[in-house]
Amino acid sequence: MSTQAHDPRHQATAPAPIPAPTTDAGPGTDPAPDRYDTVIVGGGPAGLNAALYLGRSRRRVLLVDSGDARNMAAGVMHNVLTNDGAAITDFRARARAELASYDVSFRDDEVVSATGDEHGVTVSTKESGTFRARTLLYAAGVRSLLPPLPGLAELWGKSVFECPYCHAWEVRERTLAVYGGGEPSECLAATLTVWSEEITYLSDRRDLPTDEQDRLTAAGVPVRPDRVTRLAPDPEGLRVEFEDGSSTPYGALFLHLDMEPRVEPLRPWVDAPDLESLQSDDRGRTRVPRLYVAGDLGRNMHQAAMAAASGGLAAMAVNSDLIREDRPGSLPAPPPPTPAP
Repeated sequence: MSTQAHDPRHQATAPAPIPAPTTDAGPGTDPAPDRYDTVIVGGGPAGLNAALYLGRSRRRVLLVDSGDARNMAAGVMHNVLTNDGAAITDFRARARAELASYDVSFRDDEVVSATGDEHGVTVSTKESGTFRARTLLYAAGVRSLLPPLPGLAELWGKSVFECPYCHAWEVRERTLAVYGGGEPSECLAATLTVWSEEITYLSDRRDLPTDEQDRLTAAGVPVRPDRVTRLAPDPEGLRVEFEDGSSTPYGALFLHLDMEPRVEPLRPWVDAPDLESLQSDDRGRTRVPRLYVAGDLGRNMHQAAMAAASGGLAAMAVNSDLIREDRPGSLPAPPPPTPAP
């Protein structure tokens, strides 16, 4: 293991340290005993791994999860060693069982508001009440915004996907479609040529810019310009119906999607459209004191393994900053903010 992951000598000066408390406290303690060290919002790989790191750091943790993560439609997860193809619900249940060894509590609930000041944070839930904590680690993820294409929502996660690294192996060497009628998806089509040589780009009557068409030509992906009217189940995977009355079966359809950050409960404490723009370093700190970010809301690829890694990094940042708060002068200040890429 690299010592840089936790060696304070590798940290520089910081812009906004957490204010020190009125009493000196050791790990896992707090002048207000009814407070948690951290409330984590979001029970996916990022939130669960953060809870593991913090629990093993003798921190008192509450994890609140609404249970409606966007990858639930797929049912399984991939590209996580020892969990490739594992059911998402099973993974989460096993993770919670492992966390039972530590001071980690759970609430299956929805966070409706969160706010903070120099003294701590307050998190209110829909059904479980209000909780106080020293820090908030926000890993609630993003929403996928599906285009208004009839039949797509019913097939989402079954034969319609976004991530080739998560789902293309299961449909390899089959005839695939890439929907480019909404978000430009020519790079997705080129990437999918690793898994299939039979790919059709459905432009849905959208006029393609020259650079988009050139990339498709270079990738050897033909374009079908006809208006798409509906997606329907098919023994092959799905059937795409067109305005002229024809239809074509495909093994799967891939597309790029717009994303919506799930940050509504942070208003008005956080006055920004997302948390990635507020993230100040690669360990999940933000420019808002006591607020940390992990998972798909932060600066990382939307992959389960990478989300879990970001949760671990954010947890280490939380733990280090709480040590700085409890024992002023014991650690160098964290590094200064780095701009978003």
